[in-house]
Amino acid sequence: MVRMAADPLTSTFTRRSMFLTLPLVLRAASEIRVEVFLATECPISNRYVPELNRIARLYQPKGVEMIGYFPERGLEQAKLDRWQQDFAPSFPVRLDASAKQARKAGATLTPEVAVFSEKLVYRGRIDDRYVSWGKSRREPSRRDLIEMLELLIEGKPVSPRFTKTWGCYIE
Repeated sequence: MVRMAADPLTSTFTRRSMFLTLPLVLRAASEIRVEVFLATECPISNRYVPELNRIARLYQPKGVEMIGYFPERGLEQAKLDRWQQDFAPSFPVRLDASAKQARKAGATLTPEVAVFSEKLVYRGRIDDRYVSWGKSRREPSRRDLIEMLELLIEGKPVSPRFTKTWGCYIE
């Protein structure tokens, strides 16, 4: 017959179980990372920077990390520095001249986002402002990136989602 101790903390089995499960409890809220693929010469990409800044400022305090990648062959740090001065992103940006990060995320256009929460859970458009080449709405009717971030932060189940985006091709 198995007996439980009156005080669970005095039980070696219970104490050990508690310490083994504690890291799992602490990791319950998984890290959320947004990778944004941009291009210095892409007008659609550059038009989205104010919206991306707004999203970064809104979600960074909630533990969301946003990183901008520039998968442009031949892009030099000096040109990226000038772009940063002109557009003042509120998130860190990095060169991805070999497009290694873009390939890893499956990104083919700029601007395009990839959202990771332990694994890739979303890739595609920021919102539906652009509906086809050269055609855009004044205001988006759907904010895909924000919707995905809200689901993840609230701990709601998500399944991988992919949306079509419009912009400039990654070479």
